[in-house]
Amino acid sequence: MVEGLLPYLAAAGLIFVYPDYGWIAGLETRIVNPLIVRAILPYVQPDDLFIGHSNGCAIGYDLMRLGAPFAGGVFIDGALEQTIVRPPQVKWIDVYYNAGDEITEAAKVAEELGIVDPVWGELGHAGYAGTDAAIANIDCGRTPGLPVVSGHSDIFTPEHLKSWGPYITARILAHLGPASDARAA
Repeated sequence: MVEGLLPYLAAAGLIFVYPDYGWIAGLETRIVNPLIVRAILPYVQPDDLFIGHSNGCAIGYDLMRLGAPFAGGVFIDGALEQTIVRPPQVKWIDVYYNAGDEITEAAKVAEELGIVDPVWGELGHAGYAGTDAAIANIDCGRTPGLPVVSGHSDIFTPEHLKSWGPYITARILAHLGPASDARAA
């Protein structure tokens, strides 16, 4: 899914690495996510950015909590708990969510049952519920001037991505400031 953003990132001059770990079932995340995190952690460079979707957000969050030196993060329809805590090395996190994301609603139930990665939750459905001003909620179902997104991966449909891709990229660039050599991972 995130690969749909790559042309927008490239057009903005951002250099990116796209570690596609493939599809894994929710039940596998308790075992597979820690393996993926351990495989990626040594390659994260200072001031890299993390951009993830769904379970990828859980992997990015686990990397951040283990000290990966990400400058910032973009969580799209994150299968994450709503009360994430931004690690001190991470300067900002943008949370993209929509009320139609029923998959992450189910993720919360699965986490409560203890059958998926323990950081899973309904961030993608309901947004961030904490008070950290460096974590921004972007309600993709109610953002003026942009098409309404409703569903777990709806933001990545071609008709939505042509508007949301530039918007996400512009927010990243605004966070980075005028002189940045950041890489998106």
